[in-house]
Amino acid sequence: LVTNDDGIAAGGIDTVVTALGTLDWVEVVIVAPAENQSGTSDSTSPSTPPSGPATTASGVEGVAVQGFPADSVLLALDQLGVTPDLVVSGINAGQNIGPFVELSGTVGAARTAARRGIPAVAASAGLVTEGEPDYATVAELVLAWFDENKEALLDGTLPVAVTNINAPSCAPGTELRGVLEVPVAAAIPEGIDPFATDCASTLEAPADDVAAVVNGFASISDPGF
Repeated sequence: LVTNDDGIAAGGIDTVVTALGTLDWVEVVIVAPAENQSGTSDSTSPSTPPSGPATTASGVEGVAVQGFPADSVLLALDQLGVTPDLVVSGINAGQNIGPFVELSGTVGAARTAARRGIPAVAASAGLVTEGEPDYATVAELVLAWFDENKEALLDGTLPVAVTNINAPSCAPGTELRGVLEVPVAAAIPEGIDPFATDCASTLEAPADDVAAVVNGFASISDPGF
């Protein structure tokens, strides 16, 4: 099950759905908000919101929900009869790191799935000043995660958890410095802009997801649920 918080027509969800479509052992079902619902955390509507057919930016068919990201997950499970082995939420436009994890509709949808006993991946790409975030790099990280966890996904032994993947959108002439498993930062350090990334940084061994992404690494974290 693929959802997001930027809306079903956003570029990020289309990128990850296209990437997952290259895996012949994966079946993708899309149920996502009809409109942008960024910053809504795991909010839910008081009653089942309306939904209907819609497509991603490239025309992949799915269901659009007139509600929050968490609503989309619950509607898929409880109203549409979807029985996913995994929920992928994203790819979000903007990094969901540190304290922003608690505000994120992307992470909120993933947490909603985990609370229902379904493993989930939340994926986000760092903001850029011009153009779209680097969704392609994040999609590659999602595919790498699928490859690493293929056996557990296929035999149903993947532990129930939320995996939060974030990657910076590196400036031209620079590139991703690596991928690190790090904890979620409890706070943004004073003087640090969490949305400014330096992929030419020489900092080694960042201690948390904020330090990783700010200094040009992709972060993989467990934010809990």
